Amino acid sequence: MIIFVNEITRGLADSPRVDSEGRMGFMGDGPRQDGVGHEPLIREYYRRIDAVDVDWVVDLFAPDAVYERADATYDGIAAISKFFREDRQIRGEHVIDRIWTDGDSVAATGEFRGRGAAGDARNVRFADVWMFDADGRVRCRQSYLALGHAYVER
Repeated sequence: MIIFVNEITRGLADSPRVDSEGRMGFMGDGPRQDGVGHEPLIREYYRRIDAVDVDWVVDLFAPDAVYERADATYDGIAAISKFFREDRQIRGEHVIDRIWTDGDSVAATGEFRGRGAAGDARNVRFADVWMFDADGRVRCRQSYLALGHAYVER
């Protein structure tokens, strides 16, 4: 793991980052303002959620973040944490088609291929829009799902 001292002194040492070579660490200057630094982090997010690394995933969100997922809204870190820890029971793999970056915003499209809690197939196309705060944490995420929220929950 790469740790840069100035990140620790700013009090953000617990914020996950991915460097340009895909290694996890804590980068002192945070994501670049042109959005280039966000793409590896978003790719790492999909790897981590597929591995059910919920602690890492939840830590990516700012305390006052909002996650709009199809027809459901999770307002604040407590609601987001509950969703990822209790409500989201699907398991599988995100296959990313493309990621676009623009400043503090990122968009990703792809397909989720997996299983619901009952073992039934869950394959759905998605588009995610991510917005980051100045500390490099997600302040807003919007997920658009081809078949609706309930389809990819259980």
